[in-house]
Amino acid sequence: MISLNWKLERDPPPFESNEIKFPEGLVRHILKNHTKKGDKVFDPFAGLGTTMFVAEEMKRIPFGFEAEEKKFQWVAGQMENWTQLIHDDTANIAKYNLPKMDLILTSPPYMPRHHKYNPLFGGDPAKAGYDNYLKRMSQIFAKLPAIMKKATPLIVQVDNLQHGKIFTPLIRDIANCLDKNFIQTGETKVLWQNPKTDYPFTQYLTFKKKTL
Repeated sequence: MISLNWKLERDPPPFESNEIKFPEGLVRHILKNHTKKGDKVFDPFAGLGTTMFVAEEMKRIPFGFEAEEKKFQWVAGQMENWTQLIHDDTANIAKYNLPKMDLILTSPPYMPRHHKYNPLFGGDPAKAGYDNYLKRMSQIFAKLPAIMKKATPLIVQVDNLQHGKIFTPLIRDIANCLDKNFIQTGETKVLWQNPKTDYPFTQYLTFKKKTL
């Protein structure tokens, strides 16, 4: 268990209405403990670019994918290494000649199990539902070992979700999505200092890839 200050250091873009739960301080802590200057850091769900921005700040080399056009344009417009952010679904990663990464760090899009809107398909009704979300999550994570060195950690920040009486065990379900290709090596609970009233802590899971 660790304790970090809760603070969002960047103003979100005007189109962002979701709660942001991936603060820069958490990324800074993880990069400090798992990488060094010049290391390559990859985020398969770049989102609003927190991993990318902090990696640049700490003199790491950021790479990432973002499928949503608005988020891609907003993040790329503020990056020095903007050409290393790719506007595509990470499921298509084999099309790109990416180097081997030293760390993969992400906070994937969350989906409550009772929702129909699947953020991994931009809400496509043909791909609606939690089962399709988890299936796609498994497919995306299965692509990542190809760009990992033998000792590259994969770190996923994820929270369980509570909506009224409906509980989504997202930590367990995301871990199960990785089970075929990765071995979980750790789970770290992060207690927030000066937290938001509804968000006292988070977790991140650490994995290594399975080897033949």
